[in-house]
Amino acid sequence: MSIRPFRFIHAGDFHLERPLMGVAEVPDHLMDLFLESPFSAAKAVFDAALAEDADFVVLSGGILNTSEIGPRGPIFLAEQFVRLAERGIVVFWAGSMIDPPESWPAAGKLPQNVHFFPRGRVEGLLVQGEAGPLARVAGASCDAQRPWRPDDFSPDSAGLYTVAVAHGETDSAALQARGINYWALGGRHDRSTPLGGPSVVHYCGATQGRCPEETGVHGCTLVQVDQQGQTRTSLIPTDSVRWIGERLLVEQTTTHEELETRLSERLQALLETMPAATLLVSWTIAGQGPLLDRLRRGKQAADLIERLRGDFGYRSPTAWSVSLEVEASETMPPEWYEQETIRGDFLRAVRLFQMNADEPLGLEEYLADADRAGELAAAVAFPNAAARDRVLRKAAALGVDLLTGEEPNA
Repeated sequence: MSIRPFRFIHAGDFHLERPLMGVAEVPDHLMDLFLESPFSAAKAVFDAALAEDADFVVLSGGILNTSEIGPRGPIFLAEQFVRLAERGIVVFWAGSMIDPPESWPAAGKLPQNVHFFPRGRVEGLLVQGEAGPLARVAGASCDAQRPWRPDDFSPDSAGLYTVAVAHGETDSAALQARGINYWALGGRHDRSTPLGGPSVVHYCGATQGRCPEETGVHGCTLVQVDQQGQTRTSLIPTDSVRWIGERLLVEQTTTHEELETRLSERLQALLETMPAATLLVSWTIAGQGPLLDRLRRGKQAADLIERLRGDFGYRSPTAWSVSLEVEASETMPPEWYEQETIRGDFLRAVRLFQMNADEPLGLEEYLADADRAGELAAAVAFPNAAARDRVLRKAAALGVDLLTGEEPNA
């Protein structure tokens, strides 16, 4: 079946209420950037819709929490929606748990080009082109009482290209079975396409990374549909700040000067590759040799990161080194585990936890009562075995650093 080609923008997880986080000390000259980057990333989405002459825009939830952001967020979005309305671009919005339809302020009516899907039930609408309908867009906002299901969505009965818009996780195989051409999903901050082919399942990701763990390019997705109904997706970067994780290996003979040179060369290469974004770089130094011990125990790591900040953090384009950590070794020297010392006792205790993955660490016992249901509680509830192992290795390395030197057989 031949159809009229069209294109649209798929975006979500703006989280306008969340500034950048995860940095112990934000430098004064980057403070405004940390606060404003969610808005600049969101604006870039609407800029892209205009620049690409999109036929419509779909927003897959997580846009803003009005209870946390105040009036600025809705005012900003309304201004962007009006920009699209002036070009005849329709917006379809499926809200998440933080942005259901009723959360939009009653005093600020949404522009007529914005359709906010209802909670708990699917609603479908036609997208009209100059010569007739282009596609059907169906969506549902999240409802705590009734999570959306793949079976709630059906392809257009007349064979029109169908876009389903929703926020959250579900089984990809079940989505594929529904015969929807394009699933525009939100809820994952990293961009991904679990399924391609005739039924595309796509998470557009967040428009701006928020913390050191959300590395790489963030943006929105341009979706192009050709006359045969084939779907092609492409990333449009929208992030003004980009988190980068870099891991460097050192050897027994690596000197401090050689490491500093390598770090500087890597920063320069990153800036040349990504000149449009401010880079926030977290360094991990791994390998072996005396340099690792000096970096972990002394002031060399702090001095090194200060020099990198001085050389690359105050110029344009900017690369700010957020942290420099030494990767904890997988194991310590075997003889240390056999020593009848405080260090030996400590390492044997850590090894017990490493060898018994089901043994609870019990870190929550050390939290104050007021913190047992907040962010600190989440921080000590490790999401997976890899995170638990990483913390145990860091604990072993820290204990060795504190106890070595006071041991008679170190």
